[in-house]
Amino acid sequence: MDESACYLLPFVAHSWAPRGQTPLLLEQAGRAHLSLIAAVSPTGRLYLAGQDQPFTSEDITWFLGKLCWQYRRQNMLVIWDGAAIHRSQTVRNWLQSRPGRVHLERLPAYSPMLNPVELVWSQLKRSLKNRVFTSLESLQAAVMDQIDFLQADRRRIQCFFRKKEVAFFTD
Repeated sequence: MDESACYLLPFVAHSWAPRGQTPLLLEQAGRAHLSLIAAVSPTGRLYLAGQDQPFTSEDITWFLGKLCWQYRRQNMLVIWDGAAIHRSQTVRNWLQSRPGRVHLERLPAYSPMLNPVELVWSQLKRSLKNRVFTSLESLQAAVMDQIDFLQADRRRIQCFFRKKEVAFFTD
């Protein structure tokens, strides 16, 4: 499980200009963004939620609750980073109210390569490079197109768990 954000500010990967003329890119997008949270399972399931404001501890517990509902017949192992929002008192209280239901494992600091959700973000943001969005609605539509593409074949997400840094906990 992990959070990320997609901004209206364009992510420019490539540009061109005549020799000797530095390209000038003008944008008026501002800092508006779409906050995203996702979880993936080794079976290839992708769960995602988004909003136009940063996530709060209450949003994290809401998402965990939705995951618990999806996996209501079994306990869950959630692997995530050590973000402050994950260590909040609200999240701790929520977990204490469900003893044994959700087991958390924190990734070592500065180790995004161990989190398969980071590969979802990488694929998503790669599909958005060199594109300009003038509204959060158009950005959201592009994000959902890419999420639909990922969800169309579970094998795509299962491949994220075969990455050598991640495969140790799914074998």
